[in-house]
Amino acid sequence: MSISLADLGNSPYIASDDYAAGTIMPKVVIERIDIQDIPTPGKSKKDPKAVAWFKGCQKGYVLTKNVGRAIAKKLGVAKNIDTAWIGATIQLEVVADVRRPDGTRGNAFRLHDAWPPASAPAVSQP
Repeated sequence: MSISLADLGNSPYIASDDYAAGTIMPKVVIERIDIQDIPTPGKSKKDPKAVAWFKGCQKGYVLTKNVGRAIAKKLGVAKNIDTAWIGATIQLEVVADVRRPDGTRGNAFRLHDAWPPASAPAVSQP
């Protein structure tokens, strides 16, 4: 994976504002999903949110409802995502002029495509 300006920030998460609108991110494989307390712009407290971590990547992706629903629809799995989505491949796209929860507008990630985890190899029967 190449280095981008987003890698130079101190946040442990990727940010859509670090990329130009229309950017299609490389395909990544979900390594794990956990819950972390994430600061929300415009609020003084942190909220628990799901964070996806990818193989070979230093930064995680804070799953939004829009992207989470799109992945669930594409993979056919909406429950137990912390285990069911492991090994799935996703590709995000940066879109412009999206209304954010704090009322501002800017870039946001959307699901470009997703592929289910590779199935376990078949066991041959004697």
